Amino acid sequence: MKIKLEKGLTSIDIDIPDDKVFDTIIGKDTPAIGHKQIKQIISKGIKKHTPKGIISRKIAVIIADDTRLWAMGDVFVPQIVKTLMKLGIPTSNIKIIIAIGTHDDIDKGKFSQLAGTLCNQRVEILNSANKDTTRLVHIGETYKKTQLYITKEAAKADHIIIFGGILHHMLAGFGGGRKYILPGIAGYDSIQQNHSLAMRKDGSAHPMVRQAKLRGNPINEDLNEAADLFLKNKTCTYVAIAANGTGDIFHADVGPLHKTFMHGCKMLDQACSIQVPLKGDFALISAGGHRTDGQLYQSTKALFNAVNIVNDGGNILFVAGCSQGVGNDTFSSVLNTFKDDPEKLGKELAVNFNMPSYVAFRVMDILKRFNVTLVSDFSKTQTESFGFKYTDSVDRYIKCLKGKGYIIPFAENILPVLKNP
Repeated sequence: MKIKLEKGLTSIDIDIPDDKVFDTIIGKDTPAIGHKQIKQIISKGIKKHTPKGIISRKIAVIIADDTRLWAMGDVFVPQIVKTLMKLGIPTSNIKIIIAIGTHDDIDKGKFSQLAGTLCNQRVEILNSANKDTTRLVHIGETYKKTQLYITKEAAKADHIIIFGGILHHMLAGFGGGRKYILPGIAGYDSIQQNHSLAMRKDGSAHPMVRQAKLRGNPINEDLNEAADLFLKNKTCTYVAIAANGTGDIFHADVGPLHKTFMHGCKMLDQACSIQVPLKGDFALISAGGHRTDGQLYQSTKALFNAVNIVNDGGNILFVAGCSQGVGNDTFSSVLNTFKDDPEKLGKELAVNFNMPSYVAFRVMDILKRFNVTLVSDFSKTQTESFGFKYTDSVDRYIKCLKGKGYIIPFAENILPVLKNP
């Protein structure tokens, strides 16, 4: 069997005997929909769900940052703005806010990549506030005691339009929807308070905080309440998209935030949550190429998905280009410092939480239970400093594999689950 695992703008060619592979998991046969059709869905939905009297009101369009390039904001965000303009809304009443959460500010030179040339030329685009307290407004407190601070430009808007993808998420169950508010446009401290719900007081990870889990997930419950607090005196439309198992957009919908989000989650599960009869001895996975594997920090999403169907002690070949490096200094530092003592890190997180350290904590747990070999742009020294194994010959690696396993070419998009756990 010959396969390709994408790595940045290139790919790794693999030749493996058929009898060593249970299955190549690419998701259900859900055909992609074309850009023209998606644009029509967006235009029709925006017209249908734009409230009366909107011409004189302020509109904030919330979009994803550069870790969600697969959503093709440069293609579809201009369609939102064009539709608003056709409704008679002046561009001076529209602001586009990039939901960076706790990520670094996006350079203005990249705005067209996220929102298209038309938007960059005609509409004010700005990063959300993150740690800039001068641009944060206190909205209220959630039941779980999260103090909700929101970017003031969004807080001042009368109508909110969220554009963004729905995908499985290790913390929130599903990314998208309400997550564009918290953590998206929220202040740093609010985000940390919400995400700290992922840890229990004893330093262990909360068992209900995982992919595809919404009910009983404290992170999700807090996100929903935060969204409702923020939108209490506003109107909101969600422009949702989702990608299938090969990374192509197969679903687009426009409507009320929670209803549209939940429908999108259902569609995503049908397409990308794949049941397998038994665990394998290994998995050969790719984060999906340049649109999803620019940073190690983001690429780990593929790893969190794939481990569900590998026996403890099994082997994972993890292909991720990481052309932009690690992507987060704290994540990198914590991997180096605590790779031999994740329990100590867990206890620290229970007292003083931060998201990059938590992701590192979860990665360390995987590295402790599985033999994970990272194939990337990192050197051998760098790769091993993070706790991963290194190979300079994928062919030799494949020849040494024992047992039978799975291949997941686009592991960020696929959530494999055991049929009878």
